[in-house]
Amino acid sequence: MTELLTVLPKRTEPWHVLPGHGSIGPNIRTTRKSGRHSLRHAMRDMGIESLARDYQKIPVVGRDECGDRAELERVMVGTFPLNIGNPTIITREFPVGDPWHTMTLNLRGELLGGGAPTGTVKADAPTQLWQLALTTDLDKDVIEPQVSSRALFRYAQFIQETASEIVAPTIPGAAATTLFNVNIQLIFSDPRLLIPEDSILDTRRYNTITLTIFTGALTDIITTPVQITLQNCVCDLEVLRVSPRVPLPLNVVKVLPFYKRYAPQTPPDATPLNLDRVPTLAMKRLLWFTSSLTDVIAGVPFTGLGTDNIIDTFRVASNRRDHFGSAQGGVSRRVLRGDNKVDYKTETFPAGWWIYDTVLDRSLMSALATGDLSVLQSIQTYQAGLPATPQVSVFQAGIQKLRGTRGR
Repeated sequence: MTELLTVLPKRTEPWHVLPGHGSIGPNIRTTRKSGRHSLRHAMRDMGIESLARDYQKIPVVGRDECGDRAELERVMVGTFPLNIGNPTIITREFPVGDPWHTMTLNLRGELLGGGAPTGTVKADAPTQLWQLALTTDLDKDVIEPQVSSRALFRYAQFIQETASEIVAPTIPGAAATTLFNVNIQLIFSDPRLLIPEDSILDTRRYNTITLTIFTGALTDIITTPVQITLQNCVCDLEVLRVSPRVPLPLNVVKVLPFYKRYAPQTPPDATPLNLDRVPTLAMKRLLWFTSSLTDVIAGVPFTGLGTDNIIDTFRVASNRRDHFGSAQGGVSRRVLRGDNKVDYKTETFPAGWWIYDTVLDRSLMSALATGDLSVLQSIQTYQAGLPATPQVSVFQAGIQKLRGTRGR
């Protein structure tokens, strides 16, 4: 049995060269009954006989091994003009080779007024203007195609417990220009988990990462625009990465984050929504967005004004059991709203948004595995007296197994 004091680092030894698995730390073994520990002996091993005389021999964190630790870096990828009405593909500019925690997109544009511009700005504008996709050459989709930036903006708000920057467009005057922008954060490591880096985008695995930004039309953010022109749409792109000075093993990351959206449902005739069941997929969170009134675009998710008076109860069930709610009934909207406000520390919760969180205990192991289920459905009941043009949109955040790795 190795004594504890014999493997502690000496003042001349960096921590990473000590014996241990992967040379990452000391291989310390102790008995169930701890032996007698003497601070004086430990200090003597480091050459400290007297604090008054030898205090400079006390190891300073970051002094001897400062060149061997990892550091976080915010890297500006660049500024990219966006094609209005068409997709813009960004791939060659990404600095691959390190794990990424987040990617931040500042999406901005301008409105130019003509002789007598008129129109009405839509709720949550300009988030409806853009749809995103993020893919890799090995593990495929991180964000499935055509996920609305509105859903990604709200998801980041709930996870980070505060909303990012958003400047809504305003109707410009004659021959005048107004600016708008929204800051979208794509989250790869989950700060709500006890070990956030259980999921991260490790770009060392890939030769190619492709971000696709689809920019819509003026009518996506302005209702019935007259003599208004959408112009100069741009994306400022940044990644937050960790650069280890001692290379980490390629299997240090357990899973890859995954985001998708489903086709919208139209109450009250909507049937239960069949959720994805994939052997390599587990669900962390499911978000519902209920909207109504004239800004709803039929068949286009996450459009319209958010409203709370559509769904009455929420339930997620499979062929095995009820995972959210029960056979006696779903979770009440009033109870769920109160839970969401407390869980995500959001006093003023955005109207129309509801969250089912499978990892509230902050453990990745609690994510709902879907591959061994024959049925997995989102089931809602609706309130009486629905508003005009009601719609339910669903956004899913999950994790997927890395290709070529062992285990479930």
